[in-house]
Amino acid sequence: MYFGADDGVNGTEFWKSDGTPAGTVLVKDIRMGAADSTPRDFTNLNGTVLFSATDDATGEELWKSDGTALGTVLVKDAVPGPSGTIPTALVVSGGRVFFRAYDGTNGRELWASDGTAAGTGLMKDILPGLVSSELKILTDVNGMLFFAANDGTSGQELWKSDGTPAGTVMVKDIRAGSIGGCGNALANVNGTLYFRGLDGLHSSELWKSDGTEAGTVMVWYMDPDPYLYSFDSPSSFTDVNGTLYFRATDSENHVSLWKSNGTSAGTVLVDYTAGTGIAPQELTNVNGTLFFSTNHGQGQELWKTDGTQAGTVLVKDINPGSADALPQELTVVNGALFFTADDGTNGRRLWKSDGTQAGTVLVNDPLVPVPASSSPQGLTGLAGTTFFAADDGFSGIELWKSDGTASGTVLVRDIDPAGDSSPSLLTDVSGTLFFGAYDGFTHGLWKSDGTAAGTVVVKSYFSSFPQELTNVNATLFFSAKDVTSGGQELWKSDGTAAGTLVVRDINPGTADSSPTGLTAVNGTAFFAANDVTNGVELWKSDGTAGGTVLVKDLNPGSANGNPANLREVNGTLFFVPTVAGIAQELWKSDGTLAGTVLVKDIFAGGGNSKPQQLTDVNGILFFRATDGSNGVELWKSDGTEAGTVLVGDIRPGTASSTPAQLTNLSGTLFFVANDGTSGVELWRSDGTTAGTVLVKDISPGSANSSPTDLAAVNGVLLFTADNGLDGRELWQSDGTEAGTFQVQDIYLGPDGSSPAEYVPTCSALIFSAQEPAFGRELWGLPHSLAPGTVDELRVAKVPPFVGALELSWNSLDPIVGTRIRYDVVRGLLSTLRASGYPGAATCVSDDGSDAPYSESGSSCPALSEDGCWYLVRAQNGCGTGSYGAAALDVAGLCP
Repeated sequence: MYFGADDGVNGTEFWKSDGTPAGTVLVKDIRMGAADSTPRDFTNLNGTVLFSATDDATGEELWKSDGTALGTVLVKDAVPGPSGTIPTALVVSGGRVFFRAYDGTNGRELWASDGTAAGTGLMKDILPGLVSSELKILTDVNGMLFFAANDGTSGQELWKSDGTPAGTVMVKDIRAGSIGGCGNALANVNGTLYFRGLDGLHSSELWKSDGTEAGTVMVWYMDPDPYLYSFDSPSSFTDVNGTLYFRATDSENHVSLWKSNGTSAGTVLVDYTAGTGIAPQELTNVNGTLFFSTNHGQGQELWKTDGTQAGTVLVKDINPGSADALPQELTVVNGALFFTADDGTNGRRLWKSDGTQAGTVLVNDPLVPVPASSSPQGLTGLAGTTFFAADDGFSGIELWKSDGTASGTVLVRDIDPAGDSSPSLLTDVSGTLFFGAYDGFTHGLWKSDGTAAGTVVVKSYFSSFPQELTNVNATLFFSAKDVTSGGQELWKSDGTAAGTLVVRDINPGTADSSPTGLTAVNGTAFFAANDVTNGVELWKSDGTAGGTVLVKDLNPGSANGNPANLREVNGTLFFVPTVAGIAQELWKSDGTLAGTVLVKDIFAGGGNSKPQQLTDVNGILFFRATDGSNGVELWKSDGTEAGTVLVGDIRPGTASSTPAQLTNLSGTLFFVANDGTSGVELWRSDGTTAGTVLVKDISPGSANSSPTDLAAVNGVLLFTADNGLDGRELWQSDGTEAGTFQVQDIYLGPDGSSPAEYVPTCSALIFSAQEPAFGRELWGLPHSLAPGTVDELRVAKVPPFVGALELSWNSLDPIVGTRIRYDVVRGLLSTLRASGYPGAATCVSDDGSDAPYSESGSSCPALSEDGCWYLVRAQNGCGTGSYGAAALDVAGLCP
């Protein structure tokens, strides 16, 4: 979390926090000394935080940060000198940040930035000259920016922008003339823009827009009957699983709670406030249930609704009787609702609620100390060992490793003895661990073999942590910016200082090409980058400057194609760009211009199908998307237009099941979805409609168990879920209802331990979890991951058929990142026949690769008319399996 704060020494400056006292630190004193830089409007753009801040040299301008002091820099001094453009209302849309700014020439108008100086500037001067267009309520809807603006002729109306000056236009002149018809309330609900409109014929009512003039219409209007409700100034728009909730004023001047599905018939009253009632406030979606604050005679308290009048109930009378608890600052954290309230005894304190009276409780007692946490993060398995970053309270955030035992969980190296090295993006490249770290002087690329001596810097003097660390055919590719020269460009490393270098300066000089989305496809790195001439487009690299080239300019010219969600499936790259006339749809590429093509226009006619969660399941791409008719549902593609189809409309109609957490487990897709009946639960699919089914309703009924952190680990699915009783705990599933169960209730009671980042080692499954006595620490579930017995041995004779054969078997799955090796032993069938057991054997293949194993015609001794028998044993980093024969003579067997 990033925020502005004043420590009494440095003024109001740029801070960050991981939720712990040790992890709450000043990032940078932008305006040195006690003066304030007053950072604000923090916005996440592809992992970089952009914000507005003031320094003495440039005034208030746009800044960006990677979370470090060196990586916190001015994006652009758009108005040279101390005046500043004063950026406000930062919103991400279509891969860029839009905001309001003033350059002294054009008034306060619409600007945009991709995080670089070259990519930051005025988008359009809507009201030419020094007068401002009064931009308000910037709102992203599927990569299109909507906002209210005044061009000086039509008044304040609804506008949109696709990120180009030509594409920044008025959507509709709702109220003809200079008065204007677009109010100050805009919201994106399931891909539709809702707003408050006034056409001059009706009162201020609820409108919606699909971005076209014809599709910008009133949802509901007042009946002439004065006893029916009308929408006077609808406000507090809130999305709850694709349904719009809002508050509106009726003809008797009572502000009540309403909901709408975008149709007149589907716009209905939920909760009527009258008499001493207080207007519903703090509307907040918590796992598909709307929580809010209102007063129905018991004082202003916490309420919830399922969208029906009968299901709109008081959660708890926190301040008993008619006194007000005044719930405020309703905030969702890991599926739980937190808020402040006054119970009449303890003053205004922090509370939380699970939606039940018993589960609505005061969070903290200031007399009870909070346990310190090492907060392990970035857990990464490598050759049977788990590496991670953690803070032991003495060394700061440093690199650790664990074999699954307490004694085997140790600090690898204290890279920054005076502070935190904060190891990040731990990446396995052919058995070597690469990561970014800060040694107290500079950011660098590091590597480790698991020992202190073998944990060394590969290259230093980067302006921030290396990003996008990716293994491409045993070479590390990454994005970095050399502090001495150059911009953010594509680098590669073989693990040596000399072999760590810029692949190509795509955006020459100090400007950034900002490579993102690095993805390996058949030994080639694909990524998005900006060379200024072509905008942000699709590139590829073979690791040489000459072989680092633009694949295709998807949006010709300097406009951005913004390829995102890059995913390799069977040697083909799938991705989702934003292309003029097509919007966000599914594309594929074989690395050539001609082979980079649209797979299917799923939402035909310029709509955004917005494919997300791209996942490979045995060579088939699964993803979620909308075709405009069925909501956001599960789709699949074999790379052809005909083979790109809806798998199942899990939540029928225009409502969305919103599949998420798509995970491949042994050829079956597991995911999380909401069918509108069972809540947000665990599902699986074999790619057919009939085979797309609910695995288990973990939190029965319409309540949500909200499974998260799905991971396929050694043949089972691990995830966290909340069954409504034990809080968020560790679960596992084999795809059946009976085989889906809670592994362990670590944090007893309704709070939950919130396990995360599962990594199997040879002796234990390692993960992080929180518990009241220890805070968030490293946990392990004991198990053994040595390979079992190889089965299904098959023998086929090959020419010349005399003793020549090919031996094959069922391969075992790799475990904890270690290579499976196979031993093959052979003996005479005559010995077996005579003694009744295999007897003496000869090792014919030691530590061989996967099946099959072949022998020439002379390999099996000719003196044996009966031929030979064969047995196979598997080994990995966790141990050795069995040959499958209890009475083998150990003489001559493979070591």
